Amino acid sequence: MAPSALRSWLPCLLLGVWAAHHAHARDTHALTKYRWVTGEWGVCWSENGCGRGSEERTVWCGDTHGRPLPPILCKGREKPSNSRPCYTACADGTWVADQWSPCQTDAPTQVDADGLCSGRRVRNVSCQVDGVVVPSPGACPDPAPATVAPCTALCPQGCVVGPWGGWSPCETCEASKHRTRSVIVAPAHGGAPCPPLSEYRLCIADCVQSPDASFPEDAREQERKQEREQAREKEEWEEEEEKGSSSVRLRVGEWGACTSLLPGQAPPPSPAAADASLYFARDADATVPEASRDVDLGPSNAILEVYPPEALRAEEEQEEEQQRQKDAERIGDDAAGPTEQVPRVGRQERELSCLHANGTRLPLRRCLIGRGRVAARTRTCVVPRDCSVGDWSTWSTIIPGCVAPSGLVVREVRERRRTGKALQHGDGVPCPHLLERHTLPDPSLQPCDTRYQWVSSAWGPCVASIGVEEAAVRCGGGVQTRQLTCVRAADHVPVADDLCVHVEPPPRVQRCEVGCERDCVVGPWSAWGVCTPTDCTASPPPATPGFQRRRREIVVTPSSGGAECPPLEEQSECHEAQCHQWVLGPWSSCQMDNLAHSCGPGHQTRNATCLDSAGVPAPMEECRVELGPAPRERECHMPCAFDCVVGSWSAWSPCTRPCASQLQVGYTQRNTSVVAPPGPGGLSCPAPDELTQVETCRVEPCGGAAWVAGDWRPCTLPARASCGPGRQTRPLFCRDHLNNTLPGYRCGGLTRPSLERACEVSCGTACTVTSWSEWSPCLSPDPCPMDGVLVSSVQRRWRRVLVAPSDGGSPCPPLDEERGCAHAPVSCSAHHWRAGPWSRCALADDVECGLGFRVRRVECLDAVGNVVEATHCLLGDKMVPESSAECEVSCATPCVTSMWTPWTSCPIHPPCGHFSSRTRELLDESSDNPLCQNLILEEKEPCQCHSFYTRHSGSWSSCLVGAGGEDDSKGTGGAGVSPLLGTDSGWCGVGRRYRALLCIRDDGVLAHPSACGHDGIESEPCMVECPSDCRVGAWGEWSACNASCGAGIQFRRREVVQPSLWGGRPCPETSEARACWGECSSSWVPGGWTECQLGPKQDCGSGTQKRIVRCMRESDTGLEVEVSAEECDVTAQPEGQQACRVSCPGECVVSSWSSWSQCPQGCPAQSHRSRSREVVRRPVGNVATCPQLVEEEPCLRGVSCWQYSWHVGNWTSCVPLGHSSCGEGVRNRPVTCIRSGDMAVPERFCPRDTRPTPQETWCYVDCPIDCEVTPWTPWDDSKCSCGENSGEMIRHRYLSVNPSESGRPCPANLQESRPCPAIPCYTWERGPWSQCKLEASECGHGYVERNVSCVGPGGQTVAPQLCLALVHVGGHTWPYLARALDLNTKDGCYVPCEGDCELTEWTSWSHCHRDCYRGHQGGTQTRSRAVLTEGTPQRVDSRTSCPGPLWETRPCLAGPCLNFTWEIRNGTVECVRGDGLVVTGGCEGTPRPCLPECTVRGSVCSGLGACVCQSGLRPRYSEKQRFRLTACVPVLNLTFPLPLPLSEAKYLPEDINVWMFAMVGVGSAFVVFVAISMYLLCQSPREQTSAPVTLRRQKTLRHRPVMLGQPLLMFMR
Repeated sequence: MAPSALRSWLPCLLLGVWAAHHAHARDTHALTKYRWVTGEWGVCWSENGCGRGSEERTVWCGDTHGRPLPPILCKGREKPSNSRPCYTACADGTWVADQWSPCQTDAPTQVDADGLCSGRRVRNVSCQVDGVVVPSPGACPDPAPATVAPCTALCPQGCVVGPWGGWSPCETCEASKHRTRSVIVAPAHGGAPCPPLSEYRLCIADCVQSPDASFPEDAREQERKQEREQAREKEEWEEEEEKGSSSVRLRVGEWGACTSLLPGQAPPPSPAAADASLYFARDADATVPEASRDVDLGPSNAILEVYPPEALRAEEEQEEEQQRQKDAERIGDDAAGPTEQVPRVGRQERELSCLHANGTRLPLRRCLIGRGRVAARTRTCVVPRDCSVGDWSTWSTIIPGCVAPSGLVVREVRERRRTGKALQHGDGVPCPHLLERHTLPDPSLQPCDTRYQWVSSAWGPCVASIGVEEAAVRCGGGVQTRQLTCVRAADHVPVADDLCVHVEPPPRVQRCEVGCERDCVVGPWSAWGVCTPTDCTASPPPATPGFQRRRREIVVTPSSGGAECPPLEEQSECHEAQCHQWVLGPWSSCQMDNLAHSCGPGHQTRNATCLDSAGVPAPMEECRVELGPAPRERECHMPCAFDCVVGSWSAWSPCTRPCASQLQVGYTQRNTSVVAPPGPGGLSCPAPDELTQVETCRVEPCGGAAWVAGDWRPCTLPARASCGPGRQTRPLFCRDHLNNTLPGYRCGGLTRPSLERACEVSCGTACTVTSWSEWSPCLSPDPCPMDGVLVSSVQRRWRRVLVAPSDGGSPCPPLDEERGCAHAPVSCSAHHWRAGPWSRCALADDVECGLGFRVRRVECLDAVGNVVEATHCLLGDKMVPESSAECEVSCATPCVTSMWTPWTSCPIHPPCGHFSSRTRELLDESSDNPLCQNLILEEKEPCQCHSFYTRHSGSWSSCLVGAGGEDDSKGTGGAGVSPLLGTDSGWCGVGRRYRALLCIRDDGVLAHPSACGHDGIESEPCMVECPSDCRVGAWGEWSACNASCGAGIQFRRREVVQPSLWGGRPCPETSEARACWGECSSSWVPGGWTECQLGPKQDCGSGTQKRIVRCMRESDTGLEVEVSAEECDVTAQPEGQQACRVSCPGECVVSSWSSWSQCPQGCPAQSHRSRSREVVRRPVGNVATCPQLVEEEPCLRGVSCWQYSWHVGNWTSCVPLGHSSCGEGVRNRPVTCIRSGDMAVPERFCPRDTRPTPQETWCYVDCPIDCEVTPWTPWDDSKCSCGENSGEMIRHRYLSVNPSESGRPCPANLQESRPCPAIPCYTWERGPWSQCKLEASECGHGYVERNVSCVGPGGQTVAPQLCLALVHVGGHTWPYLARALDLNTKDGCYVPCEGDCELTEWTSWSHCHRDCYRGHQGGTQTRSRAVLTEGTPQRVDSRTSCPGPLWETRPCLAGPCLNFTWEIRNGTVECVRGDGLVVTGGCEGTPRPCLPECTVRGSVCSGLGACVCQSGLRPRYSEKQRFRLTACVPVLNLTFPLPLPLSEAKYLPEDINVWMFAMVGVGSAFVVFVAISMYLLCQSPREQTSAPVTLRRQKTLRHRPVMLGQPLLMFMR
């Protein structure tokens, strides 16, 4: 378009867009004002007047007020429905539902936890009125019964086939080659069928590839050759027919079904016989054709070549159908009756046909000419009946699955059962297993404690030891136990404890402490107070005797139950009572009366203080008024030069009594001596008796009166109260220290103790028990008291005590209950098989001789002989007896015999000359027939004779106690053995030990142990000593503290009465030590010095004097007693002898030396100590003549100067608190203040802030908790094997309670083993199958045979029971075991005739396929055969079907578990069996790996083996390779902002409706119209003249819709 045209178009286009947008916005805004309005629903209308119908209502488009508007203004997609279904009940219609169809599983399906697949079942449902189905369902009420329901069924098992075998070789280029494969798992339960088991390929391809191969002729030449061969064969057949040649084949058909005939009924003709025009003779006068008179037809009747009329055939078919219906009705009525327990004898037929060598059928007589005995057409059989079983019960949980706290996964095991209603007969299907268990997979398991929980009882009393010496602890530590009960978590109903085996139990044993009662401890008495009048407030005080008091403090406050404190205050009567007392100070030095004199008379003074009776200072005047002046001054004398001088007084001696009584007081004394005799004119010396002073001491009374409270009386409760709070009182006495009762006034003024207190009488703890357990099953006792004895069947339930009663609480209710069952008494469970008598040997009604059958009834009986359901016996361990047995009716003699029994096995230890035999017996009347007496009824074969000897194998096992064997003695507890070592604990007692014995035959072959007269195990009694705990005596008294000052050690000991033996509790400590502290109260007490002993005839001068120095300590009574000198500081011992001097008159006299001063702390260098003395008498003349008054010496370390330090000893023994032998205790360590030289001194010498702490700490003496183990598990003989190295069987036990340090240790062995019996390995020896036996025929169906025997190590045939010993034969018949264990000795075979279908031989049986994941034990095995050629229809009369099935299954009991999984092999994904075999099928339902791997980012491998994108991603595939994933891209979401009108109106593609299309169409037309109009108006005049307007208009509009012409014409107008 030209630029000028564009410029002209642009305004027009903008104008059109604006107009369209404005119109759209206006319309959108208008839509929000309109909505759909609905009216009321009408009546329900239906075609039949009732039932299903419909009801309608009016719907219109309206504004906000509901006024009608055109529908185009409202959104069509939001229009509500104007009709809905309804229902009107009919009075007479009913729904009739048919039975549900079998469950059809879905495909694909999912497997639930029980191994079942989900599916659905359907049924027909019809509506009937008066029994007539009406076409319309409206006559029946809603809702109709469901026609489809979900269900579960056995999952379909698809066919699994193995890999292809190799191609067969090509014989010629015209031939074909084939290859086959076998069926591994047969299809079942509607699974996928098997694919072809054989495939063919022409050999021409191989001939073309091989240069040496000959090329085939062309097609025309092949046709001519084939025509010549057919003509030659026809000529040969005609010649052979004329000559009676032997190129004919007698073919034996397959036996038909065994049918039962009623007496007098003729056998029905078989279809095969009809085709051959051969029927059994029905009339007695039937004649045999000449051609066949010399033919021996065996046991069957004569064969007639007749052609019965069609009416006879129809009549026979009708009679057969009627009889079949009667039999079916009778079987249905009597299936459970006794008549059906006896098998029925019937007949079987098979077809005999004659074929030419080229496959053409000939008359049968052609094949019978010249033959002797031929195969029988009819034989006797037992009518087969399959074992009838009931439906499976629902799954019941045997072992609940859960996850233990330790992480152990306990898989849930479920069980289901079914009943066996009827046993098999003949070749019917034997009874399958009636009990099935499977294990659930791990996922979705709950914790074990959500199903079952342990509930614990209250803790028992605290005892010192669990076991024989169990005794309650009164004070101190011990152990306590409680009982655990397993309950259901949902309702707390008690269950068997085994169900909680995987739930972590709470502690059953714990340590405990019984608080020791803390007795009151008081300190020493204070000194007696002054003798005080009874009333010091009176003036003057009364003249009655006064009193004096003393007190003591509480050191340890008593606990509840502890001994209360003794009186803390005493008072005693006294005389010379006074309300005040003088307190006098020491005397001063002697002051001269004449200060100018230095000797002579003088005086001494002292201070005095007044105190009242309470010891409080009082005014001096009060004391002077009552007591007079205080003695504050006295005379003294200072010796002059010639006066007598007496030395200082010695210390007072210890008081002779601790206290004073009315008759006795204590005394003390002191002495002095003359140190200077008098001179001329001096004062004389005192008399000798004045040199000793004696005074009374300890004049305080020994005790006084005090208030003593009696025992508390019983608690008194309020009226009508039997327990709860109350009050109790006690009496009060005034007693002296000798416990003599005194008048109350003697204790007046003392504080009275409380005489009343609150108390409480315990209401007691009521007994608390668990809920009742479930009633036990209503079963008879097991084992039975006697076979056949009726016992009452009872049920029991129990509960356990959680809290035992105490303090008079409610006693426990009965813990066990028993009730009789609702039904009558039942017999003991002793079910067994009973086989009835054999019937006569029966033949089919048209069979005269040959093999027949005898039958008998086989029933299951209880102990009293009642016939019960066969299920009870099928679940037992006995094989089902045979209900039918072959017998033989002789065709030559009138004798009936049983079949030969199997050869008896030779005795295990046969003497030479023994035989193996087999027998048969005469049956029916044959035993009385003389013609039958010469029959051989027993055959014998000589047995090999051997000698046997026994040889030991291996060493003796350990001594086994408790369930070690059947002859084990029970363990017996010994002395000191806990009752926990019960008789079945397997800890100790009399047991047995074992070793294997080998029975060896003389040729070195291992024989059965019974050949040597033993069971392969030798045992002898042994003894396991029971643990004997250590016993100790009582503790002795604590020894005296070995230190008198500072810390020391005390000891106590106990003796070992009985040592620990054989794993008993170890001996505890036999000695204990604890720290003790000496009071450091011993001190040296020197006596007075004696007179100074001078030389002979001397009155003054130097001499010696002595004194007694004793080590004294204050005893508990307060007396000073002499102790060993070792308790005092030897280094500080005063001298007992010293030099002395008696000064002559006029000489200087000095006093004794004072004590040495203390050396400085730490003994610094150049430190000194000093002592001094004073001048007592001045000398005459110069005082300088007096001796030295001060003396110094250096401080010497270790002599006069000391260092002090703290010494810490080791921790002593842990001493339990109270009277217990274990539990919490204390231990301490000695802390002593040590002076240099290792001398213990009082603690005041060491610094307090550096004292080590602690001196005492808590500790624990272990209370013995013995080891406890679980009972022994049953013997695990899974490791046992046959042969000389038979292995060992193992049993285990586990720890249930770990022992404490002082408890009885656990046994060394938690696992024990014993040898397995040395049993020879017996195996089934299966011989090769024979050639197919066709019974004098050339082709068709026959049988093959083989020998199957149980052989031992030397190849000797033994009894089959030895090979069946490892198989559970209970509940199975021999036919079932023969199939399951591949023990059949006879099998069918097939030899094709010319032109018949050719099959391969049967493959070997496959593995035992079963659901190993769920633990199923029973499975199936499969064998198959493949079709090689299907035969030539034109040559075998259009018979193209192959005989028999192509695969067979049989049950199996054991074998390896083989699963099917996908594997990548050689670049391909293949389904592989567990043993590596590549199969087809079998992996359906399992995730298939992707090949190649999913490398595209965001892709994952699906379960179908394809790479797919993850959620939220969109796949992109390759354009060249279909379905090849190349990328995973995010899915684009429409999240961008839309214009407001579009956003509100939601004009998205999925929301477009008819109204929008109309609006868009109108708007588009309008825009086009405006654009065209603007274009026409804007054309230039030059362009208008270039062409007529009409022509341009036609050219422009010829492709436009016709509808646009009308607006255009209107516009032009």
